[in-house]
Amino acid sequence: MDSSLEVQSLELLKNSSAIDFQIKRSRRKSVAIHVANNQVEVRAPYNVSKQFIDEFVQQKRQWILDRLIEQEQKESEIYQIADGASLPFLGDQIMLSITTAKRNSVKLSGLELQMKLSENSAENRIKQMDKWLLNQAKTLLPDLVMLQAEQMKLQDRISGFKFRKTKTKWGHCTAQGVIQLNPLILLAPEFVLQYLIIHELSHLVYQNHSKQYWALVERYDPNYKQSEVWLTQQAHCLWYR
Repeated sequence: MDSSLEVQSLELLKNSSAIDFQIKRSRRKSVAIHVANNQVEVRAPYNVSKQFIDEFVQQKRQWILDRLIEQEQKESEIYQIADGASLPFLGDQIMLSITTAKRNSVKLSGLELQMKLSENSAENRIKQMDKWLLNQAKTLLPDLVMLQAEQMKLQDRISGFKFRKTKTKWGHCTAQGVIQLNPLILLAPEFVLQYLIIHELSHLVYQNHSKQYWALVERYDPNYKQSEVWLTQQAHCLWYR
């Protein structure tokens, strides 16, 4: 057996509100606490006592609370796919208009994104938004990438494009010259979008993050560190719900 799970509760700070946390035992050598998706997990070796884990968690309870509050704050900042909500798109703010219809359709009219849904559920709203954004990425991003590639004299190295909504990457560049981009970057500020394009194009020259690579990025985006900061602090907003 590689791991086992236990569930306990922790009385948290002054308000004595209880939260559940899981204990995941495995062959690891140390105890660690992971907080993700508003869930607390303690990872511990098989031979560590319950008392030690309880004391460890109590010592870390302020840190746990801070992480939970931080995640709750980030959750509240995620863009909403709802009637009347606004969403950034290529540097503009677009307004969502959601109505019911026999068939699903999404159309951008001026600065209004008209979503007609056969089922006005959260799942269908996200599904249709994903489809629309993917189509926009396929239509708009190749031209934007090629425009920047021409400035960098790298257009001949591009062999194709792919678009995927992934949780771990905003973009990827293969050694064969295929540029993969996450459609969600269309919701980022224009300076961030431009940076992400330059970031991937620079990998056509350097398949690493060496000093030479970052020097090339900086040549075409002198303020790229500003985009890095934005992605660290604000990228969670792009994961609409």
